[in-house]
Amino acid sequence: ALVVWILSRIDMGEFTGYFLSLDILMLLLIIPLSVLSLYIQYLRWRYMVSNYSDHFDPKDLISSFFAGFTFRLLIPGGHAELSKVLLLPGQKRGKVIAFGMERIFQTMIKIMLSVWLLTMHFPQYFYIYIIISIIVIAGYIFIPQFSMLKNLYEKPVNYNRIFIWSVLFSAGVYVVMVLQYYILLITTFPISFSSTAYTVVFLWSAGVIPISISGLGVREGLAVYFFNLYGVPGAYAVATSLFLFVLNAIIPALIGLYYIYQKRKYLKDVRSTWQSSRELWKSLRKNQK
Repeated sequence: ALVVWILSRIDMGEFTGYFLSLDILMLLLIIPLSVLSLYIQYLRWRYMVSNYSDHFDPKDLISSFFAGFTFRLLIPGGHAELSKVLLLPGQKRGKVIAFGMERIFQTMIKIMLSVWLLTMHFPQYFYIYIIISIIVIAGYIFIPQFSMLKNLYEKPVNYNRIFIWSVLFSAGVYVVMVLQYYILLITTFPISFSSTAYTVVFLWSAGVIPISISGLGVREGLAVYFFNLYGVPGAYAVATSLFLFVLNAIIPALIGLYYIYQKRKYLKDVRSTWQSSRELWKSLRKNQK
């Protein structure tokens, strides 16, 4: 509905013309960047799993990684992405924690970046940004103190080191995304790299708002608003955002469909995994009492 509403407010002639203007040279630049972004995200997933779990086969990580894109598109907020853990045979406890910490770290990074950049755009809400920042920092400090979480670990972990590497991996994904938007826009509009980088922070963070599928619609609305500040028409902003969404999310999700079908036998363990997780949770709560 958000996408339809946005499309109804832009010039469809310009929107269609955008796609007709894409040339082979541009695609030869954008597609390798998408592959690089996927590789960085895969490295981040592999790093998280290897730090929180000893019970996994590295060859299963690729199928789990791509399946995550497919599951992410099932419900708003992308919470179904957790199901990708089911495609990793063996004990699930550490893998679930790996997924959870990856999501938490990404959310923290995106919120902090967005909040501090918004101080330049809406300085009147400075104190609200300070409060949000304090909440995020407090969350970072107190998360490792939860004894219930510690009991779920399969092995000792270096929380701060994992967070730093997560920041570095996420920074790599962000830089690639900035390059993609910049390459697609600079050929038509004289937008600066810094202005593109500023805007992409909010587009990259759109998925944090759990009201749409993988930020779809929210991201396009933000693209129209922020890119318009630099003279980019709404039609081009929406078209660029949708094009990169297909390239960076839909195509990997289609690959994920293949892996889900290939490893569908593991999905039969959903009920038993859920039951064992509930029993584990109950026992942990009992021990806490």
